[in-house]
Amino acid sequence: MAQVKLLLFGPLAEEYGSSESFHNITHNFTINQLIEKLNLTKWKENGLKCAVNKEFTTYEKILSDGDEVVLLTPVSGG
Repeated sequence: MAQVKLLLFGPLAEEYGSSESFHNITHNFTINQLIEKLNLTKWKENGLKCAVNKEFTTYEKILSDGDEVVLLTPVSGG
């Protein structure tokens, strides 16, 4: 079984309860499936961005063993 490292920041980390975690994934597992597994789907409606190995990508990206996944909320300024 493959494993990915997940990094969350700001309100995402607060909601999930951790800023860094590791998750076992199956073959052809996507970022979207990871988001669903973590119950964070509501954040997609608010402009959630995702990156794998420091490159922005889509929710349909298939993950591989050892990937580093980062989920980011939009930044708002004043």
